[in-house]
Amino acid sequence: MKRILAFVSFSILVFFTVFSIVSCGGTPPPLAVPAPPQPAQPLPPPPPAPPAPPPAAPALAVSVSPEYFSPDGDGVDDVLTVAISCKDESPIKEWKIEVREPQPPYLLFSEWSGNGNPPANITWDGRSSSGELVQSASDYPFTVTVSNILGLSSTFEGTIQVDVLVIREGNQLRVQVPSIVFGSNTGGFNGLDQETLARNDSTLRRIAQVLNKFDSYKVNVEGHANATAATESARKLEQERELQPLSQQRAQYVVDYLVRLGVARSRLTAIGVGGARPVVPYGDRDNWWKNRRVEFILVK
Repeated sequence: MKRILAFVSFSILVFFTVFSIVSCGGTPPPLAVPAPPQPAQPLPPPPPAPPAPPPAAPALAVSVSPEYFSPDGDGVDDVLTVAISCKDESPIKEWKIEVREPQPPYLLFSEWSGNGNPPANITWDGRSSSGELVQSASDYPFTVTVSNILGLSSTFEGTIQVDVLVIREGNQLRVQVPSIVFGSNTGGFNGLDQETLARNDSTLRRIAQVLNKFDSYKVNVEGHANATAATESARKLEQERELQPLSQQRAQYVVDYLVRLGVARSRLTAIGVGGARPVVPYGDRDNWWKNRRVEFILVK
């Protein structure tokens, strides 16, 4: 009997519980469902390796000594030394040195070349491959180029500064200078730019020092011009009417300039030679600039 009463009581309790839930509009809480596993995210790709550095050209360093080259046979600064330092991870294939004329068209004056590493030092006596001596008071541009087996090359560009050369010829001394620039068709420095004027002044100051060093010598200052007429008869007429008078004016202008720089006028004589004594022939047009010069002849 007690079991029956207990069962009835339990049934009534369940009924009223369900009825209470339904009548209040509620629903039994859903059963918790576990979330599906998420797929693993892929790792980002590694950064690309830095590109390999490109092959480098040879490291090249060049120097020249003395600063002012003077191959005039007096035993002082007669030999120029070109010092070369070349470093490269790749073997050096070839090298070349070129010295060019100081005036347009800058023709090749002298050169050296070889395979493999360049020598540490190159010496030069100031003469071209044909035996011509460098010009006084002139700047000769030069280049040193080295190339490795990869085809990469390095080039150094420099200048060889030639001092005033005093060349002994028997009982006299000669200084030949083509680097003094005059104004176009004038007897002086009219119309020249400041840079050219400064170079002229520097050259003449150095010449004044040399002349005063040989103060026991008289000095003939010769002006030389270049003939440009096409025929010999025309060049003769050009010489008489133009070149000799013009070169006389230029020689006198240089004399006056040297006097202002401290050279005794009593030692100096101006002579206009014109185109009568060219150092290069008429047909060698590229070297006409060498005919336009001032020469200083030192005589006892």
